[in-house]
Amino acid sequence: MTRWWDLVVDIRGSGLSWLIPTMHRAVMRPGSGHKLLQLAQVLGLDHAPLPVAWYSAEDSATASRLLTTDRPVIVLAPTANWTPKVWPPERFVSLFHRLAATHMRGAVPAVIAGPGETEAAMAKPVLQALPNAIDLIGRLSLPEIAAFLARSSLFIGNDSGLMHLAAASGAPTLGLFGPTNSGEYSPAGRRASALAGPDASMENISVEAVMSAIERLLVP
Repeated sequence: MTRWWDLVVDIRGSGLSWLIPTMHRAVMRPGSGHKLLQLAQVLGLDHAPLPVAWYSAEDSATASRLLTTDRPVIVLAPTANWTPKVWPPERFVSLFHRLAATHMRGAVPAVIAGPGETEAAMAKPVLQALPNAIDLIGRLSLPEIAAFLARSSLFIGNDSGLMHLAAASGAPTLGLFGPTNSGEYSPAGRRASALAGPDASMENISVEAVMSAIERLLVP
């Protein structure tokens, strides 16, 4: 029987793992390529499996109660844990209106964010500008969010945990990147991609560039 201390994986190479007695030790050093590939190399895997978001039937039922329309649902995630990683909120609003008028006619917006006053304040301008939006700001557990995202038509968001959860749920996911490295931290999923801002700046990502990236993402 394999016990938890039979293998210790130190994903940051901090040295703390050396303080834990174990049969085997795997330490991921700083490297190149996506983090999934780096982890796969450390663990001796030939292929890096894609992340999977797990949720229950109860979580699915909660998502179904929120999705009371058969129209496309576009999820907007305008928050992040660091201000330079945030795309201007007015561009999220402009992007939604363009998508709802062209590629996803009649779409319904959903604005999503984590719990707490900081996340709510960051998402508030987008929610206020889209009064018919489904408000998912700090209202659901992570499994419930995953179930909702799995039923969504499209996710657009900053580099954040919600972006990675969207990709793992199987939703078409576009992650927007500025100062963080999209080569290492881009969303990993069956239908996921990243768009990096010129000069590592979110301010330099135009609505037109995001529209083009979405068009490529949605190609069957």
